[in-house]
Formats: sequence, structure tokens, C-alpha cells
Amino acid sequence: MRVPDRFKTAADAGLGVVFAVAVAFQAYQIADSWGAEHSPFGAVVAASVCALALMRRRDPLWIAVAGLAVAALAVLATRLVHLPAEPSPAASLGLAVLVGSAVRTLPVRAACAVGAGGLAVVASGFLANPGSAVPVLNGLLWLAAVVTGTGLRLLAVRRRTVAERIRRAERLELARELHDVVAHHVTSIVLQAQAAQLVTARHPEKATDSLADIETAGSEALAATRRAVGLLRDAGLAAAPDAGGRERAAGRERLDELGEHR
Repeated sequence: MRVPDRFKTAADAGLGVVFAVAVAFQAYQIADSWGAEHSPFGAVVAASVCALALMRRRDPLWIAVAGLAVAALAVLATRLVHLPAEPSPAASLGLAVLVGSAVRTLPVRAACAVGAGGLAVVASGFLANPGSAVPVLNGLLWLAAVVTGTGLRLLAVRRRTVAERIRRAERLELARELHDVVAHHVTSIVLQAQAAQLVTARHPEKATDSLADIETAGSEALAATRRAVGLLRDAGLAAAPDAGGRERAAGRERLDELGEHR
């Protein structure tokens, strides 16, 4: 089921507020514990990763790669210049959104690659500051992102499977209806042809009328077949279970119209 764009916009707006609060709180905590001169770097890194997370729908793979690169470089920089260990909690929150989105939407190989990249960044945080609780929090965020993304991915697969099963059932049902419609009209043509043979054997002058009746019956059969084939084509376009249900109702109504010729 496709989520309306307005809901996505509202969700991103709420996520942006969460990111902003997380970055601001982190900057305050670092300034309070390490000193004001240490907070800008962490704030810039976290804001960059969170901004990329808000743009994840534009290009999920490369934006996720960019977020991983920023986080990895931040870890390296903190080790070189002795700043507070990265990735910080706010940056890890943005990274978790990127990883979860990638796991949910990307092809399997790309999703696994992004997930592994996130794990590598988390592991590097452990190595950079093994005695801190921050790497543990980052690991939990990564795990939550992978589990959530995988769950949503499996749910989407299940929905597509159900939708395909409904479309298949619709096509089979309409195919049976097509068989009934065609069989009815073909039987009618055969009967009229047999009757025409008997009539024209005794009354040759009525041959033209008999042939006209057969032609009319053939035209009706052709039109009915085209309408039924159109129903089969429409049934193949159902995109979700609820759409399939509406298609079934519409199909039955149109098939009832075909049945009026029987």
C-alpha cells in the first residue's frame, strides 16, 4: 500500500524536530562536560548525518553511503585530535534512520552492504572509546534499525504476495467467465447454422436471412469476447488486496452485462 505524500512529509517534519532536539541536547551535554570548544564538531557531524537522513528518499543507497562516510570520518577525526568519541548519539540516531530505510527499501545486496557498513561504524566507535556507554547505545540503535527495516521489508513482501494471489484468483475467475460467455455465443452460432441448413434445404430463398442472423450472432460473440478479455487485462492491474476487491465487484457488474446476451 502506497503511503500518501502528505503523511511522508508530516513524518519527516516530526523526525526533523527529533533530530534538532537530539543535536541541541548533545551539544549542550558536550559543552557542559568537555567544554564549549569541543561541542561544535560533534554538532556539525550529527547535523550533517541527520540532514542526510531527512533526504533518504531521494537516493536511498548513495545518501546512506554518504551518511556512513561522514560518520566513519568523524570517528577517525576524533581519534586523531582527541575530541569526544564519534559517532555521537545524535549522529547515530540519524545513521539508524539511514540504515533502517536502506534495509527496508534497497535490493538485498545493497541493503546488506549498508547494514554491514553501519555495523562497521558502530564497531569503530567501540574501538575509539571502549569504556564509554555511548558505543553501546550506538549498537542498540543500529540493531533496532536493522530489525525494524527487516520487519517492514518482510511486511511489504507479504503484502505483495497477497496482492498477487488476489490478482491470480481474479484472472482465473474472469477466465472462467470468459469461457462461459464464449461457449454460450459459439453454441448459439452452431445452432443457428444447423437451423439454417434445414431451412435453406426447403426454402433456398431464406438463405440470405439465415446468413445474416449467423453474422449478427458472430459479431455479438466477438464483442462479448473483447469485453471479457478487457476484464482479464484490468484484473492484472490490481495493485493491492483492497484494489483487488474493488476489481472483483466491478468485474462482476460488467460480466453481468455480458450475461444479458445469453
